[in-house]
Amino acid sequence: MKLSATALIIAAAAASVSAADNNAWKITSIGSGERDNLCARQIQTCQNNCGGPKEALMAFCNTTTMAWGCGCKSKTPDFETWNWPVPAADCSGSNQVCQANCNSGSGDRSKCFNNCASTHKCNTEDAPVSYTTSSDVKIAPQYIGPAVSYKGEDLGDLNDGNNRDNVESSSDEANSDSDNSDDAEDSSNTSAASTLFKSAGFAAVAVLSAAIVF
Repeated sequence: MKLSATALIIAAAAASVSAADNNAWKITSIGSGERDNLCARQIQTCQNNCGGPKEALMAFCNTTTMAWGCGCKSKTPDFETWNWPVPAADCSGSNQVCQANCNSGSGDRSKCFNNCASTHKCNTEDAPVSYTTSSDVKIAPQYIGPAVSYKGEDLGDLNDGNNRDNVESSSDEANSDSDNSDDAEDSSNTSAASTLFKSAGFAAVAVLSAAIVF
């Protein structure tokens, strides 16, 4: 996978953000063409990471909801989640809306822009977690979750127009999800494929189960 090509798609996705959505970011607000491209790269990334299409038991991306999932036959996908096309585009779009809200706000714009930069370190483990994974192509993702980085750090207000006041932000719960996924991975040889995206204290997890005949 070439990051330069991915970066081009992220830029196109971010350029599609408009004030029509009341300056509240949601990845489905990007154009259909960009969603098609993102999903194509998301699936390709999964297949390449698994070792080829035949090794990817689960590789999907819904171009309408942007829900995605990846599960390999003989390994756990180990490409950093923050570099996958869809999560990277989700971060970039949130950052674009954050900056747009700085321009339309009444506070200290310079401080606001600096906050956007510090909370949206896209394509790094300091990026905000993207809640776009799903266990099934037909199930829409969560979209909005705790404003934490992949390292588990609280990022505070992302200023992307989304209300996270009622969203649970327990890192202990995230670590518990990680532990549960590890257990699922250990039992993968008994007809279960587990996709785990984990980084030092925080995990974004989708457990994908499938009947496998060896």
